[in-house]
Amino acid sequence: MDAAKLKNSNDESVRKYLLTDVESCTFTFSDGLKSKVIPSPNNDIVLVKLIPHTSKLKSFEDKVLANYGSVKNITELATLCGYDCLRTFTRHFKKCFNQTPYQWLLERKMEEIHSMVLSSDLTITEIARMYEFKSVSHLVNVFSKRFGISPQRCRLSNAI
Repeated sequence: MDAAKLKNSNDESVRKYLLTDVESCTFTFSDGLKSKVIPSPNNDIVLVKLIPHTSKLKSFEDKVLANYGSVKNITELATLCGYDCLRTFTRHFKKCFNQTPYQWLLERKMEEIHSMVLSSDLTITEIARMYEFKSVSHLVNVFSKRFGISPQRCRLSNAI
């Protein structure tokens, strides 16, 4: 087995191995899983490319968390995360967060609204306007569905 240390285009150190006359090769990953590569009976060349999947997901998650507070909609979030295609962004988002971007953003928004209902003197109308709900009744319906109580009742029960 020959090992060569090379520089790639990003100036990161990369180890590349040329395996010759190897019957099989076993990869042991940091999570304990193992993968064994064996050649075909025809002695074809086996090319293996390992892509660190978790680091890509973590990078995606970091971009979403860094940018979601400054956007008004999913399209803006996708653009800030470096995606031109909303469908691709949504597919990656679902894979990472197990929810659609809309569901996830609504959850974050409702958590913030819940906190504001409990800790501020703003009216429900002002909060609805601040978070760009179509109407106060829309906010009340979404809040009630999410928390099982209306914003006004939530505020009153917290005051007691």
